[in-house]
Amino acid sequence: MNLTTNSHQIRRPGRLSGLIALVVLTVWQSAAFAAPQKPAGPVKPKHEQTNVILISLQCLRAAHLGAYGYKRGTSANIDRMAKQSVLFEYAISQANLTPVAQMSVLTSQYPRVNGMVSFEVTKESVTARTLPEILKYYGYTTAATVSSPEFFMRFDTGSGEMINPGDVFSRSFDYFGRTARGPSGASLRVAPTDAFRWLKENSDKKFFLWIGSGLLHMPYAAAVPEPYKTMYDPPDYVPFWQRLPQLKDVSLGDAPSYEVFSRVYRNEFYWNFKPIHKLTQDDVNYVIGRYDAGVAYTDNYIGELLKLLDSLKLTEKTLIVLQSMHGDDLGENGLFFHYDVTEPVIKNALLVRFPGAEYGGRLVKEQVEGLDVMPTILGYLDIPAPHEAQGKSLLPLIRKEKQARGSSQVFIDRLPWWEYTLSKWYLEMQHATGQEFTGAELQRLKDYQAELQQSFTRLGYPPGDIAVRTKEWKLIVRKNRDLLEKLSWWGFITGVPQKYPEIELYDLRKDPLERNNLALKRPDIVSRLKKSLLQWDSAVEQRKIDYSPSSKKMIIPYP
Repeated sequence: MNLTTNSHQIRRPGRLSGLIALVVLTVWQSAAFAAPQKPAGPVKPKHEQTNVILISLQCLRAAHLGAYGYKRGTSANIDRMAKQSVLFEYAISQANLTPVAQMSVLTSQYPRVNGMVSFEVTKESVTARTLPEILKYYGYTTAATVSSPEFFMRFDTGSGEMINPGDVFSRSFDYFGRTARGPSGASLRVAPTDAFRWLKENSDKKFFLWIGSGLLHMPYAAAVPEPYKTMYDPPDYVPFWQRLPQLKDVSLGDAPSYEVFSRVYRNEFYWNFKPIHKLTQDDVNYVIGRYDAGVAYTDNYIGELLKLLDSLKLTEKTLIVLQSMHGDDLGENGLFFHYDVTEPVIKNALLVRFPGAEYGGRLVKEQVEGLDVMPTILGYLDIPAPHEAQGKSLLPLIRKEKQARGSSQVFIDRLPWWEYTLSKWYLEMQHATGQEFTGAELQRLKDYQAELQQSFTRLGYPPGDIAVRTKEWKLIVRKNRDLLEKLSWWGFITGVPQKYPEIELYDLRKDPLERNNLALKRPDIVSRLKKSLLQWDSAVEQRKIDYSPSSKKMIIPYP
């Protein structure tokens, strides 16, 4: 019994081994007669097969898009795109003026490092490598279609000559399309529809297309057609500047323009150095309505762009980035335009739609900045960012990698002051275009212009303020406070000298409108943030590009 049992136990493994051998033989025979397998080739870098479109919208406030919580219904197409995109909740600009902020996006460098520190810089001043320059090196066809005159138009007031500034923003583009005035003198700030034609003609190429739209800039909705233009107007509203008897002989049109709102300070409209009208809620609502009409029309443009990409079968092989250059104040604290580094001006929209809608619907709550756009695009394309880039790729944040971090502190240049721009060309342009001033204003304006020019000539480098923003706090340091108080445009137009604190601190969680300066109440926060801000400022000063303005008086003829 025992022997039989043992014998049986010994034979079982032998039968199992035979079965295994049979299976192995069968698999080997199948493999021997199968088609030979090709070795896996190297993975192609994404830049070999991915187009890039960068949509930069001047003066776009993130807070006026449905994707960021706006309830007016201004942005159905952008909102649909957002569902397929990564949305950044806290995207911060490096500056409050268009060319200064946008050059930081295209170079991933702070303004004083890349050299774009004023409107009238020369090509010798800005030599940093730009995104189109890098992509061109990797075989991209590069194109731009822009309708912000800040990027393409200069006018020499000495010779009366139009100057082609194809030297700063237009370099490294194979095609640089610019909008032009129509026969009726309509605004240059229109939807840059030339992009559609270019895409149709170049859909077979690997391309980088930069779309820079100035449509949202003042004068709000000036180039927006009906029914969009008046869709949000308060019922039966007539612009207040058309109702004031003092302005009955002044032609200012119905669009909210800088000519009107450069006279509004703390919600008072000044004429002849006196407040003659206090803005009502209807007045503010009219301005916001005309701004939103521009947003709605821009959204319609984006919708047409997205449809075209679908029809050309480009959507799923194109990386699309939509960003604000900066925003605008729309009556917060009684101010309009983008005069300072307030929250509505520097907190912007940023959406990234990857091919195949990868990561679609993802929300990034960490703070990021304009400097990060270029490294993110290059990182996705498997192209190394230049060593001089000062931003970082946001791909680790997007992918939710464990150690990924945003920018706990974002540093901002208010460079140059708007008063500096007034001294260089804006006031001169106002005279050339027949802008109305009262007799008393004209008499004082000559002295004001002379004072501006003398002060800034002595200063040399364009003046600026600096700021640092965390998700909780913003600290602003006025670097030339005494000069700012002396030369403030608000001081000129109101006839009342303006006072500025040297240091401003705002609690962005409790005071998003920045009405309560807590610098004296929170010295601990001031000390910590000021130390970081001054260290950054010192490092930037050591790397800053020399400022060499053109000998010609170059101005941008704002429409």
